[in-house]
Amino acid sequence: MHDTRCLQQASALLKQAQSHAAMADLVRGAVARNEQWRARQCINLVAAESPTSPSVRALLSSEVGTRASGGHIGRDNRFFSGMKNIDELESLCVELLKIVFRTQYADHRLMGGMIAVLAAYTALTHPGDCIMSVPLTHGGDTSNRGKGPPGVRGLKVMDIPFMHDTLDIDLTRLSEIARVAKPAVIGLGMTLTLFPLPIADIKGIVSSWNGKVYFDAAHQLGLISAGLFQNPLAEGADLMTGSTGKTFSGPQGGLIAWNEASLTPVVHETIFPTLTGSHQINRVAALAVAATEMLEYGQTYMRQVVKNAQALAENLQNRGVMVFHRERGYTRTHQIVIDSKPFISGREAVQRLEAANIIANEMPLPWDSGPETGIRLGTVEVTRLGMKEREMAWIAEQIAKVLLHNEDPMAIANAVIDFMKNHRTVYYCHENGLPR
Repeated sequence: MHDTRCLQQASALLKQAQSHAAMADLVRGAVARNEQWRARQCINLVAAESPTSPSVRALLSSEVGTRASGGHIGRDNRFFSGMKNIDELESLCVELLKIVFRTQYADHRLMGGMIAVLAAYTALTHPGDCIMSVPLTHGGDTSNRGKGPPGVRGLKVMDIPFMHDTLDIDLTRLSEIARVAKPAVIGLGMTLTLFPLPIADIKGIVSSWNGKVYFDAAHQLGLISAGLFQNPLAEGADLMTGSTGKTFSGPQGGLIAWNEASLTPVVHETIFPTLTGSHQINRVAALAVAATEMLEYGQTYMRQVVKNAQALAENLQNRGVMVFHRERGYTRTHQIVIDSKPFISGREAVQRLEAANIIANEMPLPWDSGPETGIRLGTVEVTRLGMKEREMAWIAEQIAKVLLHNEDPMAIANAVIDFMKNHRTVYYCHENGLPR
């Protein structure tokens, strides 16, 4: 629920404003302060965020964003006339996504990753069906659980079983449970994603009753597009969705991709008219340009993202911060997970890091029965700002100072501000190319 104190403070500010124009100034001021602090003075290690390129950002404020877009591509499929240029734009976006993800079909109209998840479960299930998905304590996300779209869809959600104290799916136990429950879908959606998942094995389990495998690539989308992570559709997944504003580094939104022609009618009908009406054509334009950036720079970009994650993990471990999965090289994605100790909880540790201008988020671990004790760190934003392994060593040192050595967060924050003065250019895009 919203913090009523924040709402009360906003209400008080609006009451003090001398005009409606002054109220607008309050909004612009909050935006400007966020840009000054979060974008220019903080090290952002939130795995769910990435800065967009200048051209992508500019398109988000373009005139085309004022136009309604109801219906499918093509003059006879629209609810409005005057759409010939928008048909061209949306067609370019669809075809670019098909190239980027090496798929037969793709759709760009979903307004967010969560809506993309809802579209997948709506297309693949009926109310009352059983599905299996990843529990939160093993890296799962609420978007694939009972409090998310599966619950809204009226589905029975069962846990995918995992090996004790690891992030590995227990395929033997999964097979035993699934052959009895016969889930309509096994949903692989994870907010903590470090290593590839056994998609082909899972598809082999469910195929005997025509069960479907759905891969929610919310976090892995950019890595998949660059060919640096497993390709879910090539390994047996029936549908793949993703968030376009995380590793894909485009505007906030969602997309869906598939290869089986028989799914096309139900996916399209689910998207429109069921879950979207007008779908923000400015975002579609921005997504299309982001796709061209990934085609040009994605492999180099994503390779450095993974290198930086592994380097950050190694440097943290060497400084005494416990990083999980050292025996497996820590990660094969943009994420790592560390222990919040000596702090009681991840929330407490993350708040102390924030005071030092280092932004992260807490994460539940398999053995947590109380407060979450993990911290998830991601390297997408720092990589797009031109940072490499050397900078990861410096960042690791600052994190260790905060978490282990109880140094003054304000002093570290000032050092971070000076550090970030040299990292304000967005790279891996057509305007600025690659970092030196």
